[in-house]
Amino acid sequence: MSSSKNAWRECEVAALLGSQKSSAISQWPTAELQAVARQLPQDNPLLLSQLALMAVYQRAGQQSTSLAAATAAEAETQAYISPAAQKHAQFILTNEGQVYLEDWLNLVAAENAILPRTLLPSFLRLGENNKKWRLAIGQIAGQRGAWLGQQNSDWTWLVAAQFDLKSPELDNYWQTASLACREVLFERLRLEQPERALAFVITIWPNESANVRKLLLEKLSIHLSMADHDFLESCLDDRSKIVKEVAIDLLARLPESLFVQRMQQQLSQILLLKKGIVRKSLDVIPLETISPELERDGFNAKAATVQGLGAKAQWLRDIISYVSLDWLTQHYGLDAPSFVTLILKTEWEEALIAGLTIAAIRQQQQTWLQSLLTVESNKIALRRVDLQNALSPTIREQWLLNALKKAKNSTEQLTILATALRELSSWQWSRDFTLVAMSIYQHPQLQNSQSYEVERRLLPQLLDNLAVWGDASLSLQPNQYPTVVLISWKFKLEMRAALHPPPL
Repeated sequence: MSSSKNAWRECEVAALLGSQKSSAISQWPTAELQAVARQLPQDNPLLLSQLALMAVYQRAGQQSTSLAAATAAEAETQAYISPAAQKHAQFILTNEGQVYLEDWLNLVAAENAILPRTLLPSFLRLGENNKKWRLAIGQIAGQRGAWLGQQNSDWTWLVAAQFDLKSPELDNYWQTASLACREVLFERLRLEQPERALAFVITIWPNESANVRKLLLEKLSIHLSMADHDFLESCLDDRSKIVKEVAIDLLARLPESLFVQRMQQQLSQILLLKKGIVRKSLDVIPLETISPELERDGFNAKAATVQGLGAKAQWLRDIISYVSLDWLTQHYGLDAPSFVTLILKTEWEEALIAGLTIAAIRQQQQTWLQSLLTVESNKIALRRVDLQNALSPTIREQWLLNALKKAKNSTEQLTILATALRELSSWQWSRDFTLVAMSIYQHPQLQNSQSYEVERRLLPQLLDNLAVWGDASLSLQPNQYPTVVLISWKFKLEMRAALHPPPL
């Protein structure tokens, strides 16, 4: 034990015995400290004076550690964002302004500009706390950002964000980099060199934990192609269930994969189309057991009843959720509306609609999404919000506009719109949709409403959405829109102009 710790321990023991003890420390850590101790006043309890002196020494009296001076950051080769853009960045860093962050980061990257040193720490802390922003922030952090990543272990992902992908040291860096760095580097590789990214994953695959394997496998969704097929097929034999589930989801996104072909072959045997003289119908011959091949493909041979679906219904749901919807239309000779109509007439409607919903969302099939949204059945717990979120912005807006036209009055319109906007993921509104939303907000009946729900909750919600997601170009024309909306729209236009000024 060091002399400093010995001295402090003597103080602790003496304090337990009582403050009237005439002396506590027999030997001080240094001669200099002992010389100071001899000058302590003797008229007060000596122990308390010694404790005070020892406390000061513990906090400030020890020699500092010598550190080698760090090499300075390399000179920047890119231009900083403009002073106007820096002012906007200060607001974007606030909780209120972060709604514009993604758009702003993309604009900065598109202009090949970088953050000034005064803003770097704030943006780096933002990336430290939320890794979804790391790649975007790292690519506009400049040379100083990479340098800071070398100094602070919490910011090492900055190095990966700027590492030269053509460097001969890339392989060595990948092998030795931290998980945070690998995540960022892998995203970059999937965007620019997807097959090389896959090769890197394969090299480390056997030695990584299930959570790391799952994390890297999920990123294969970036530029997913048949080049990834063989590796994903091998992942069906992975020892981890969470890894296997990700591999199945990715294989289901590849219409030409062997996995999808197996599901289509299976469905063609259990879902039969009967052609009568007048009309067609669907007949289901459910699976009785799960074969070892299907078990390898992720099917649970001992599935318990979940959400009202027994084992056979779950197997049927999963099989149809994995097939290509283009194949489904071609194989059965039915378009999406006709297929859904026939399904609703079977005893297996709940399982089949649930599976088609998963498939339509996964494949972003707009016709199928719209057809499924027309389903009205008390037996089916339809994932309407998920279906609407999967719609393209144009079709989603049209879907909402059609719903608004069916409303009986302005209050019902406001309720429909505010509820939808609260549940759906955000998107940039078109001009026409913005005008409709604004007309609902400004409706005299609603502005003069005495309803607490309308005045205090629904109208403020709609106003907030108009300010953030409405078409900002409408502010350039004569208008009588709310001031808070015009201020937000003006900010968006200025933000874009500061980062992408018009040509002279």
